[in-house]
Amino acid sequence: MKTKLILSVTVGILAISIVTGGVFYQKSQYELIHPIKGNVVEAIYGLGKVKTESRYEVKVGVMTTVEKLYAREGDDVTKGGKLIKFKDSAIFRAPFAGRVTLVNQYEMETVLPQAEVLRMEDLQNRHIEVSLEQNGALRVSEGQEAKVIFESLRNQKYMGKVKSLFPRDDDFIAHIDVGNLPPNVLPGMTADVAIVVGNKKNVQLIPVSAINNGFVTYRRNGERKKKVEVKVGTVDGKFAEILESPLEFTDEIVIRKKK
Repeated sequence: MKTKLILSVTVGILAISIVTGGVFYQKSQYELIHPIKGNVVEAIYGLGKVKTESRYEVKVGVMTTVEKLYAREGDDVTKGGKLIKFKDSAIFRAPFAGRVTLVNQYEMETVLPQAEVLRMEDLQNRHIEVSLEQNGALRVSEGQEAKVIFESLRNQKYMGKVKSLFPRDDDFIAHIDVGNLPPNVLPGMTADVAIVVGNKKNVQLIPVSAINNGFVTYRRNGERKKKVEVKVGTVDGKFAEILESPLEFTDEIVIRKKK
């Protein structure tokens, strides 16, 4: 009899442990967050590439030979500085101050017509070039603010403005002027760009991660969880503006935690 009692108590404790553990495990998979009132910035996102304002390429129209190289790749040259001389030609000089970024031929080598032999660029004056989809381009205009972030410089945000917007071979290009780019940001590097096209204040916001196929799971006054459809407005990447829903600021929104 005593053995049966001990066994029953043990089984009971084990059952309670399993249930409690299951509840704890379930809760640990979720977090509860209240809707908030705040401001949301609407932006057009794109991947930008650093470009130089001034670029000079040396090409020849006929077959010739490199007689003398005055500058090598990586050299800084002043305006009017010597660059290269071909056989039976005058010396090519730098039209502006910059850095030589390409030399394709050695001295005494033959050069084919229209081949790029040497290139120099002004690394002081740079901009960010962004290719936009049509719907995004329709909402972008000159003077709008833009936020620029480089992958390896996540702690630093650079602010710029849309300098121009134009078509190129059926693409829609925006030039972002950023005045304080550090010297180690070089042409060809890429950055995440967000062009600000709107700003809404004092609206109801919930995390984007709380929305699943247009529905939000929430709990009110400790009651059982419910699922409700929401109409979303502006989204800034982290928070979404809620236009229509029965959600109240005291409700607890259920969000599944990331593993």
